[in-house]
Amino acid sequence: MASGHQSEAELENHLIRKLQSIGYHYVEIPDVATLNAHFREVLSERNRERLNGTPLSDREFQAVLNDLIGARTHYQVAQILRGSVVQPTGKINIKRDDDSSLYLEIFDGKQFDHNIFEVSHQMTVAGRHEDRYDVLILINGMPIAQIELKRQGVEFTQAFNQIIRYRAESYAEAKLMRLVQVFVISNGNETRYFANGDGELNSNFMFYWTDEHNNWLNDLDAFTTTFLSKPRLHSLIAKYTVFDSSDHKMLLMRPYQIYATEAIIKQAKEHPNENGYVWHTTGSGKTITSFKASQLLLQETDAEKVIFMIDRADLDIQTVKNFSAYLPETTGGQSALDRTDNTAALVKQLASHDNGLIVTTIQKMNNAVSNDRYKNVLTPYHDRKVIFIEDESHRSQMGEMRKNVNHWFKNAQHFGFTGTPIFQQNMGPDGRTTEDLYQNRLHQYLIRDAVRDGNVLGFTIQYLSTFEETQREITDEQVPGINTQEVYESEERMTKIVEHILLNHSHITKKKHYNAIFTVANTRMALKYYQLFKKLDPNHHLRVTTIFTWAANEDDNEEHQKQDDVTSRMGLDSVVEDYNQMYGTDFSTDKFKDYFADVSKRMRDHNDQTPTDNIDILIVVNMFLTGFDSKRLSTLYVDKNLQWHGLIQAFSRTNRVEGKQKTSGNIIAYRNIKEKTDEAVALFSDGDSSGFLAPSYDELKGEFADKIGQLLTVTPDVQSVDELYNRGDNALYEFVMAFRAVMRVYNRIRVYDDFEWSQYEPQFSEQLMEAFRGKYYTAYQNVSQRQEHENVSILDDVDFDISLLETDTINVDYIVNLISGIDLMSTTERKHDIQKIEHLLDNATNDQLKSKVELLERFLNEVIPALDADDDIGMSLSNFMAESQRAAIKGFSKEHHLSEDFLNETIADYNFYGETKDKEIYEHLSDHGMDFRRKRQAKREIKEFVSTIDRKYSLS
Repeated sequence: MASGHQSEAELENHLIRKLQSIGYHYVEIPDVATLNAHFREVLSERNRERLNGTPLSDREFQAVLNDLIGARTHYQVAQILRGSVVQPTGKINIKRDDDSSLYLEIFDGKQFDHNIFEVSHQMTVAGRHEDRYDVLILINGMPIAQIELKRQGVEFTQAFNQIIRYRAESYAEAKLMRLVQVFVISNGNETRYFANGDGELNSNFMFYWTDEHNNWLNDLDAFTTTFLSKPRLHSLIAKYTVFDSSDHKMLLMRPYQIYATEAIIKQAKEHPNENGYVWHTTGSGKTITSFKASQLLLQETDAEKVIFMIDRADLDIQTVKNFSAYLPETTGGQSALDRTDNTAALVKQLASHDNGLIVTTIQKMNNAVSNDRYKNVLTPYHDRKVIFIEDESHRSQMGEMRKNVNHWFKNAQHFGFTGTPIFQQNMGPDGRTTEDLYQNRLHQYLIRDAVRDGNVLGFTIQYLSTFEETQREITDEQVPGINTQEVYESEERMTKIVEHILLNHSHITKKKHYNAIFTVANTRMALKYYQLFKKLDPNHHLRVTTIFTWAANEDDNEEHQKQDDVTSRMGLDSVVEDYNQMYGTDFSTDKFKDYFADVSKRMRDHNDQTPTDNIDILIVVNMFLTGFDSKRLSTLYVDKNLQWHGLIQAFSRTNRVEGKQKTSGNIIAYRNIKEKTDEAVALFSDGDSSGFLAPSYDELKGEFADKIGQLLTVTPDVQSVDELYNRGDNALYEFVMAFRAVMRVYNRIRVYDDFEWSQYEPQFSEQLMEAFRGKYYTAYQNVSQRQEHENVSILDDVDFDISLLETDTINVDYIVNLISGIDLMSTTERKHDIQKIEHLLDNATNDQLKSKVELLERFLNEVIPALDADDDIGMSLSNFMAESQRAAIKGFSKEHHLSEDFLNETIADYNFYGETKDKEIYEHLSDHGMDFRRKRQAKREIKEFVSTIDRKYSLS
């Protein structure tokens, strides 16, 4: 990258040169008229044969714009651009002046090099205000990517706000801009991408671009040479887009989703007899990844059927909605999703040649292969190539049903998706791990990665003792001689827990802006807690209900005779009656699915504007602890023992990203499950639990006190904020930054049970916080109004609420990407790029990278200066490393009087077996007449050389 003192114009020019160096053509487009004319020219050239010598008239070109854009939504335009899944070619159809029909191709989704990639900048649009677009990327004359840049030092989310303004002000005038599929924002050091769409843009869904190991490629140069490379950008548009028909949204896949999909396709093509699994943390969008993989497997492999198989337990309302929304319609106009309990419907789909993609449950598939009735239809599948995609494979693919399916589909390949794999430590009675079932881990994206990227939140966990301090906390396992049920289910203890929740719930959930799940040990406890909430909160300040499944004949029915809840179902009958009265519904346990669907909807649709429709706390035993996703769910109260994948799955209900007010998932445990939590975190973080847990209260308490002190140094009292306006923007800037820091820490610390304002009084109080908040908002309004009049201020560079961000991981992949993106067209830029990379190499801390520093510096100083503008840097680097390795082998063989063939064979053995063949080395050295001492020394030197050469000279 260029220096930290670059202006926006310099950053812009640098980007354009970088794009030109990777194959983009520059085109001058100063205004909307030129944009339209250029698209017309490119369209005509691409369709020269179809036009048959008769150019498009003005009326016909207007018809093109109407058919492509017209009054269509962005969702519709995006679908036209891409064509269909089966035929990924964008086409439009117009009627010519002579009434003949004309098809025009606008985009080739199959081969990237059948499209024209161009870059332009500073297009001006005179809409409501005059807007100047920084950089546009055009494909076939159509603006596909809009890039907005800010100079380094500016909070780059200001570019995000600028995009929102441009869309509102000038898209009506520049209709072709509605073709933009992806936005990119950058200040040189920080770069993000996000999808265009019809609704409001959400800054929480700006994505990092990474390499396949989840390392950020934040630097604009690294981002440009990877994300904006022609093959990758084309694949993002043509392949890695998902259309959500339920919300009419176009979704661009995230990097880890793309890499996982590509790994599955590669495995299916190159290793068709081996299975594989993807470990992507809960909440990272596995459904989108697995569906996209299903679609591409059907298109790109010889599989006759791709079967998406899940556990019936996962088929809740939201899952069905997602399945139906993402899947294309069948040839008969029906969804590929078959949710009926009729196994015959599945068998009919298997027998049909119309639809290659099937969605079903493992239970139904087991019924099909176990029933002799379907034997004639299914027998051919013993040998047919079938690929299974199995969701939530940590649970659904263990047991006899999976064995039965495997036995029938002998030529099948299986790909599993899980957020919590089964390891030896959490293995069930089945005795098999995820690796036993799937052999190969194809990609991983763990919770540490997702928290770092802002795709899910970390957890704030509080363990609250519910016994007297003189008693140690007990667990079921620790006290077999005690009636633990009596201890845990004592009314005194449960009453204290309910009182604690009633006292703190509003504060923890931001005045009930969020809701909660309360998980308990059994159905009897669920009913008992429900009754306690009714008793202690008779006016329903909190709207509480419960849901669970029940056994037909429960072991404890005898104990509950002469009670209203002889069985758990009878107790739930009473709950549902209360529910009907509270919400004006008409459910019963006979219509349990309807009750379940309504509870699910209310939990997801939790809304400040309709508090009487909300469920504030849902009491459950096991339901809703896996597979349930809701951004408004922030808190999990726990009064049961959780462990391993069950614990992580339950916790993960709370950590969906919603907005800046929600900083973590809140876990409040009324049992001592800390040891189990630590074990689960260690297991499912793959050795690195960073990001899983939010800071402790004591850590945040000190930070909060520091930030308060800094604020009061700038503004000792509320009135002093007004005086800052007389001292200029620099003084006001200090207040904005200081109070913003206070707000950020407060947003994290407020959820802790230990937090009390009295700890910070009289220096600071809740009332003082609110007073400062008012002054802060006034400052924000003043800046917003001033920006409309285009006044320049230091405050223009401030985002009034932005998350703290981390830095890139500087490793081999990162450096290789930077080297590949060196600007060969400009001598000055080439020199600067080299200097930047050398600086990073001089400060390398990654061991793998440090071993290659000398070689990479030689390449930068000896090879790069001699390359022509159109040379392939990546190929040149690969050739240089290979030649350097050959030279090293030649030098070592000459120095030690060994043959090069022998060394190459020894290296090959080491790379394949992971060790050298000592006997063969000794024999070879003996043939050269060495004595024992010399042979021992030579053997040691050979083994050291062989073990390091591949690591030193490879780029992986």
